[in-house]
Amino acid sequence: MSPAKAQVSRGAEQRLKTRITLTMPDRLIVGDQVAISGRLDWQSPDGVWAPLAGKELDLRFDKATGGDWHTIATPTTDANGRYSVPVTISANGAWNVDFANDPVNLPDDYYTYESSYAVTKVRQVAYRTSVSGFNAGPEPAARDRNVTAYGTVMRRMADGRWAPATAFGNVVLQFSTDGKTWRNRDVQSMGGDGGFAFHVPAERDGYWRAVVPQSGRTEQSTGGADYVNVKYRTHLHRYNASPEPVKKGAYITVKGLLYRYMPGGKPGPGANIHIYFRPKGSSTWTKKAITKTARNGWFSRKFKASRDGTWLARYWGSGTYIGSNHPSDYVDVR
Repeated sequence: MSPAKAQVSRGAEQRLKTRITLTMPDRLIVGDQVAISGRLDWQSPDGVWAPLAGKELDLRFDKATGGDWHTIATPTTDANGRYSVPVTISANGAWNVDFANDPVNLPDDYYTYESSYAVTKVRQVAYRTSVSGFNAGPEPAARDRNVTAYGTVMRRMADGRWAPATAFGNVVLQFSTDGKTWRNRDVQSMGGDGGFAFHVPAERDGYWRAVVPQSGRTEQSTGGADYVNVKYRTHLHRYNASPEPVKKGAYITVKGLLYRYMPGGKPGPGANIHIYFRPKGSSTWTKKAITKTARNGWFSRKFKASRDGTWLARYWGSGTYIGSNHPSDYVDVR
């Protein structure tokens, strides 16, 4: 039959109705391979629906931006009229499957049937995430100050690369005293580069971690935990090395007052204070003595003046207290 006669014959025939379905998982994750499946049926002249086997279909995808429908597979129905196609999820978008929509290059019997199609609405995809570079500090942290916790949320792209999750959702900061039971301390939106930075009061020793919760755009992920020891601050007040100037061979008195913030300032008794000396023109500190603070927090120690230089006092801290600000004082010896 010539092409012209075939067209006339096709036009004269009454085509048979068809119907097709399309199903896919409810949650789509970028990089995952999922099955898009369905069934093609035809209706006989007496109204009975039955599977339509051995027919080629056109499966197409359109990104959420729209206007870019393109074929991604051409599955063929099996003996039960069913089809199934593995598809790698790459972006938000819609899927469409159709039969006999444009059968120009297909066998003539395709013209026996009416075309049919099934289409999804635009589907939101989610990304697998990870927390990179998480750190909490300072270590130790002062009890009346803040702990700063920061890091970057990454997302896994369709090609397997990890890239910053640009302004992609929320990050939750969690705290635990034992590393087992966690509670939320704060939540914020990740930045344009996937970064986040929390500033929360330091209340007690414990572990900190960041969690990306599951949402329409993110799969949940939990970063590694970072332990932060929390201590009371200390400060050396009214520190002085005198007299200034001093005669060579005379005595210099180094003294000061150790305060502990609990949270108010209180004298720190029974603490070891290390005294150091650095001669003029030198970069080397030499420990000269260790002295203890009295019940009122004061310390005092005498040294024989031998040369110009700087006297430094330092409290190194303990399991409960952070070390001092180690002040210094220059004394001219004449």
